[in-house]
Amino acid sequence: MRQKEIQLNSDELRSYIDSVGYEKDNLLEQLRKETQDLGDESIMQVGSSQGKLLEIICRIGNFNKCIELGVFTGYSSICIAKGINDEGRLFAIDISEKYTSIAKKYWEKSGLDHKITLILDEAINVLDTFIDDGLKGTFDFIFIDADKSNYIEYYKKSFDLIRSGGIIAIDNTIWKGKVFDNDDQTQSTKTIRDLNMLISNDPMVSQCIITMYDGMTLCLKK
Repeated sequence: MRQKEIQLNSDELRSYIDSVGYEKDNLLEQLRKETQDLGDESIMQVGSSQGKLLEIICRIGNFNKCIELGVFTGYSSICIAKGINDEGRLFAIDISEKYTSIAKKYWEKSGLDHKITLILDEAINVLDTFIDDGLKGTFDFIFIDADKSNYIEYYKKSFDLIRSGGIIAIDNTIWKGKVFDNDDQTQSTKTIRDLNMLISNDPMVSQCIITMYDGMTLCLKK
């Protein structure tokens, strides 16, 4: 059987998507420009179409209780907060006061800061606290975009916290193509590769890797 193959120049594709691929938001564009001034670190910010996807997922699901692991300068936080309902709450977890100070500024500018609770702590600690507080199975949506070495632990703890019918979204699961380069045995690559295999064999989720930017995996808990 013939396989459908799409071969596109990535720069041309990115340019086209940026021109017609998602609804523009002036405040988010300002945030992206300020983040770019950070230099090479700006690569940690999610793509614009990824952010819009997060918003749409939360809006379609009518989600109101969410977690974000890895805030950086707050782009994805705004997208999630835009998507959740007016009574919703996003627990945004990060360890950097430097980056989240930018995030807080833009959360306030967006008028969404009342929906966002910033927690400055290690993500593992916060997830463990939520579990210990009896919050298993109570969250609608969890976005994982933090340090890659802990991705498997983040997924396992998030699975405990997410409700049936809730969604876990995980960024960077293609990892610049390193996951299918068996010669790459660095810790981050091995962890993401092992996570992808773990999810693919997990009978308790329906999952799909979306090939946008550096890959994003969506997991629907059955």
